[in-house]
Amino acid sequence: MGAILNTLPLSQTDNLTNISPNRADWLTAHADATGLAVVEVERLWNRFKQLTGSNEQTKLNPDHNALPNELSNDIFVKNLLKHFPVSKTDQHSIPFGYFLTVMHWFDEASIHDKLGALYIYLNNGEPIDANMISKLLKHVYRETRDDEIKALSHQFMRQLQANERGQLNMEQFIAGVQRCFSPGELEELLKFDIIPAHLLDEANAISSLQSSSTNLRNAYDYGTNDLVSDSQLRQIATQATRRNWTKLAVSLGFLEYDIEAFKAKNNNDSAAALYELLQVWHEQEGAFATKRRLKRSLEQADFPELIPILN
Repeated sequence: MGAILNTLPLSQTDNLTNISPNRADWLTAHADATGLAVVEVERLWNRFKQLTGSNEQTKLNPDHNALPNELSNDIFVKNLLKHFPVSKTDQHSIPFGYFLTVMHWFDEASIHDKLGALYIYLNNGEPIDANMISKLLKHVYRETRDDEIKALSHQFMRQLQANERGQLNMEQFIAGVQRCFSPGELEELLKFDIIPAHLLDEANAISSLQSSSTNLRNAYDYGTNDLVSDSQLRQIATQATRRNWTKLAVSLGFLEYDIEAFKAKNNNDSAAALYELLQVWHEQEGAFATKRRLKRSLEQADFPELIPILN
């Protein structure tokens, strides 16, 4: 994957490396350099701060930064970060601008290119065989017996029509995956939206940024009067935990290991865990942490009785 990601137009952000994130044009400068929307840069900056554990650090060092607990134990996340392009002056760090450029690629790359990157990621570009697939499956199905893992890996190779040596090169892998899945299924499986499409549509209605020459979206002017208050978050957390509140967390975009991490951090106090989770959602979403969006999530999670709290 690194071979693909290092071909991206990284130099466009090199002159932003020494800009302080406290500057007023921090988001817009990165939006102009990468072609992303300001709301997308804001979303990714919040994710980057989670990875570095700092509000001011503009470079991520995967070897020394203490990743959040739910990520530090994820071998796939750690391996993915190893493939990211690194700073020309510091071979161990990933500048925020490079992080943006890679995320932009994930958002816009074709299915064929994403599958090619996935092939390189799985085995560093070397041919894939059943033994390699077995190692991967052991990380996914931790409780499954070795003989079952072996059977699954050989089934995988048969379905993708490995060659006579029992291996798959890149084109065989891409062709095999495209043969096993419909275009619609692959599109859904490999979809990566920095900002959901409906939010970008809403942002499109906003006037152009005076400080940005290429960007039409301004997160800071959107929905200011519709933002959820901390008091409302606390009320929802208290009442939602009387039932299966994890559905609400999932509807807000959190994964199962995120939820378990919040539970553990709060000593399995459900109300405290959900309240903290909602606060994180509020901070991450910024100007998009609106009552309308939270109402939609409450409805999706079967909590219609809590919607009046946001009126």
